[in-house]
Amino acid sequence: MTEFPPIAHEPRVYRLKWWAQAWYLALGLFVLGIGTAHVAARIMGGDRSFLLDWDSILFFVFFPAGYYSLALALRSRVVLDETTISVRGAIREKSANLCDIKGYRIAETKNASYWRLELKDKSSNISIMRSFDVDDDFRALLSNLRNLEVSEDI
Repeated sequence: MTEFPPIAHEPRVYRLKWWAQAWYLALGLFVLGIGTAHVAARIMGGDRSFLLDWDSILFFVFFPAGYYSLALALRSRVVLDETTISVRGAIREKSANLCDIKGYRIAETKNASYWRLELKDKSSNISIMRSFDVDDDFRALLSNLRNLEVSEDI
């Protein structure tokens, strides 16, 4: 069984780094503004049939995308305490006991880089964006987990 370093009795809460949070906020406000301004302009112009017009698709595409980006900036966090880790994103939250984590991988996508914590029961993974502002406690946790990329290459 993997021994984890002692963590302060109070849970450690990590938020996105300031630049990532600012980016998602700006993007969300911009995209949300496009969809809302389009519908508002149509209503103010007296056109109440905007729901039947193809141009109104902008609202139904941009509004959810803007909301998601705002929620990602405002809701995202990682909570680490003595026995569990919990990751909350824009829509959902996942958590796991530290003893249930098999190891981690670094996953690279076109848009971001993640720490992917793989659970022993293989039912799911927990992905953590590497743009979270983590501290030494979090890095110590990762250093005590098995790096699955290195372990499988041997």
